[in-house]
Amino acid sequence: MIAPVWCIELAALFWKKVGSPPPFPRDLRHAVTAVSLSVVEMTDVSVANVRRWFEQIAICVPLDEPDRPLRACLVAWRGEGFAFLDSRDDPAERAFSLAHELGHFLRDHLRPRETVAARLGKAALQVLDGQRAATPVERLHAVLRNVPLGPFTHLLRRDDSGCPLTPTERDAEAAADRLAFELLAPAEAVGDADGRKELTERLIRMFGLPPESAARYATILVPESPPIDRAISRLIKR
Repeated sequence: MIAPVWCIELAALFWKKVGSPPPFPRDLRHAVTAVSLSVVEMTDVSVANVRRWFEQIAICVPLDEPDRPLRACLVAWRGEGFAFLDSRDDPAERAFSLAHELGHFLRDHLRPRETVAARLGKAALQVLDGQRAATPVERLHAVLRNVPLGPFTHLLRRDDSGCPLTPTERDAEAAADRLAFELLAPAEAVGDADGRKELTERLIRMFGLPPESAARYATILVPESPPIDRAISRLIKR
């Protein structure tokens, strides 16, 4: 069982910042402070309540999404991240939600910032933060070095109301889940299993994943075998 290279690399960079991974089942609450990610729990997570939370601490964050209930979300702004979790969820669900939002923060916010700083210089971060427009030279270098420039907009995690996701949002959600799985239950540590049922039970028991997430991860790690053509099947039997 092998995770995607990008996923392994991002997880390794994160644990390098932390120092060392905690034991299984992993609690990421202390670890996330290594990348300036704060955890906020509230009983009713919604766009309006998240916006109100920032207003109460006098932080001006551009949050123009229409109001709707959320299970969890991430607001990343100028290198700082805030993961909002539903305190009514059971501990396993909250742990996975935090890992999911951490996945968004590492892949969609922190890595682009570090790439821009390394390739274009730290001054270019002002462009990402919306503090100024990119200069002609910065735009040229961004094109030549394949670096996106512009204010960062995070895709809030959707609720379960049936609101369709765009292809970009689906890809971002799937990638955040895949990185969350690797952080909580690295594919290399999970080991082999005799089928998805056994693997799902192991992911719940040993790694603390919630049942639904464990089942999805088991499907990723043990994909269905493609149907074999009859002609190929006859050759195999011979």
